[in-house]
Amino acid sequence: MFIRRDASTRLTPKSNPTDTTAARVTGTTGRRLDAFRTAVQPAKKLELQPLRDLLPQKLGEARERAAAISEANELLLGAKLNRAETDLTITRDAPNVNDKMDTDETSERHIAADAQVQANAELETKLLEDLTPAEREQYLSVKDACLDANDPVAALALQKMLFEGKLPGAEDLAGEGTTLDHLATLADPNTPLAEGVDRAELVTDLVQELATPSAVNQMGKGTCAPTAVAIQLASQHPAEYARIVAGLASPEGTVVLAGGQTMKREPGTARDDGTGRSQVQQLMAPAFMEMANGDGSYTNSTDAGAGAWANTLDELYEQVMGRPMSEHTYGSDATPEEQAEAMEIMDDVLRAGGMVPMAIEYGGGLHKILVTGTTTIDGQEYVTYTNPWGREERMLRSEFEGRVVDISYDPTKEVIGDLKEIFGGLGGKKGLERDAERGRGRAIAV
Repeated sequence: MFIRRDASTRLTPKSNPTDTTAARVTGTTGRRLDAFRTAVQPAKKLELQPLRDLLPQKLGEARERAAAISEANELLLGAKLNRAETDLTITRDAPNVNDKMDTDETSERHIAADAQVQANAELETKLLEDLTPAEREQYLSVKDACLDANDPVAALALQKMLFEGKLPGAEDLAGEGTTLDHLATLADPNTPLAEGVDRAELVTDLVQELATPSAVNQMGKGTCAPTAVAIQLASQHPAEYARIVAGLASPEGTVVLAGGQTMKREPGTARDDGTGRSQVQQLMAPAFMEMANGDGSYTNSTDAGAGAWANTLDELYEQVMGRPMSEHTYGSDATPEEQAEAMEIMDDVLRAGGMVPMAIEYGGGLHKILVTGTTTIDGQEYVTYTNPWGREERMLRSEFEGRVVDISYDPTKEVIGDLKEIFGGLGGKKGLERDAERGRGRAIAV
């Protein structure tokens, strides 16, 4: 019998919705929680690669898809790292998707991207034959928009998605169009946008975020929780990510989410707000934060109302994913037993192919990250995760477990993960998913 782990439902009202320093909420355990005080983001320490390491190694017919993808990743995400910091290791530290190097014709990043785009021409033409004529026209319109913006890095990101089989892509969660549909619509100069939104920046930033979700960067704002959800959405449902961006960038500034609620663009976020965020994150992060902080009100200009425990993030998580989610909010005084429970849930969801937003003690505050897997190095197990500072990191499992303060997760994947562990995958994926749904139904009825 499968017994669903208890998860809290909704928040008790905050004592003062406009004062996040005084706000206190009740977590899953019934304990009172202080406001979610986000960790302070440091400046990026980019390790720029020499031009010779970024130039294409093979040209013409000799160029293979796997090599093209690998070389694109080296440029888009930066070199693989093993940079040790206190209790963690940074494995990738991507340049920002709106980095000025992208459009600087003298920068090695721009020169290398242009060379890769040209080297990929034959492979690109071959793979475009798999698309319909209408889809090919859409693809070329988006590519032209990237090149017209003098951004070969974005054009390379678009090629990477094509080479990975992500274009045209699946439909969004509302059934309104594919990833390519939404990109082409935004690139079309006849598509109206809100006053202040720069079409070229919007399209080039969006293409790069979809191609490399781990490069998404909150840029010093306290929006780590909703940004972690955004990274998961871009990774698993890129068309939905693009659809939401299109709605927020429209003159109306609204979009009906997969869960049924209407999300609105936050005031002042259509214009450059001086944060250095991508055009996409400038629109998306404040709107996501507004929905993620419960009864509080978020103000983008001051960052008041930033930060979210899992039990308020849950509403945003369910709305953007369009299905029920679960969470456990323990707080900074989480017990070892509660932390072990969170790790067990994490393992189950990962085993089922999911990702897991989790909050940990980090850098003198709290930080929401997106767990993507585990790995063993020299006999020691590590948790791998995307940090919404545009980085990929790993941490010793034992260290990570001792820092856990909350977890958000897909309960269906948790049950599938349980079944995979118990039965070792017998019966195939479809059978496991069917059994998981039955098991979940029994658990809810208990």
